[in-house]
Amino acid sequence: MRKNSNLGYMKKWIAMAVAVLLALATSRLLAQNAAAKVDWPAMGKLLSSARYGKPLAQAGLSPSELKAVRAALKRLANGPGCEGAYIQSCGAEESEFLERVKITPDGKTAVVLRSKTDCGTLGCPFWMIEPVGEGRVLLDDFGWGYALLPSSEHGYFDVVTAAGNHQVGLAWLRFDGKEYAAFRCATADANDDAGPALLHITEHACATATP
Repeated sequence: MRKNSNLGYMKKWIAMAVAVLLALATSRLLAQNAAAKVDWPAMGKLLSSARYGKPLAQAGLSPSELKAVRAALKRLANGPGCEGAYIQSCGAEESEFLERVKITPDGKTAVVLRSKTDCGTLGCPFWMIEPVGEGRVLLDDFGWGYALLPSSEHGYFDVVTAAGNHQVGLAWLRFDGKEYAAFRCATADANDDAGPALLHITEHACATATP
């Protein structure tokens, strides 16, 4: 009798475990389908981010936020890769403020900054920094445009960056819990007469960083 009772108990918990696993799988599938419906941003949206900057002191940050952002920029500029080199993060402390953006659905914000010294025909180094603590560098990238998307990962909105002239390189970045990393990559033909559309997108594998 006790054996039958234990067997029934086990069947009950197995059924509950299966139901939980199915619910989790369904939730993940719905999230993937929702993300799949989000498309690459239009060229007009990317171009609108290529605005004039202003000094960081005019960004309207609180003293503690300003201190946090400056601390993060100093770390970028004084990192080991910048010693004796002329590469993108070395101009971090001379960067200019572009805007403050909402980076999470619950209202957290980040400051977008662009280098004034290390720009080229493909764009400029730019950063997204969360103005908390010692400054949290969320994104360290290069290009001329960016756009935040409605899709998110680990509570932070996805970001698309653009670099290049007629052949525009696009990177769809997702937050991995620590910083943004490339999730999808593509090239697009940017035509002066194309208006707001982003035409002829060709997706390809993202290049892996080399040490």
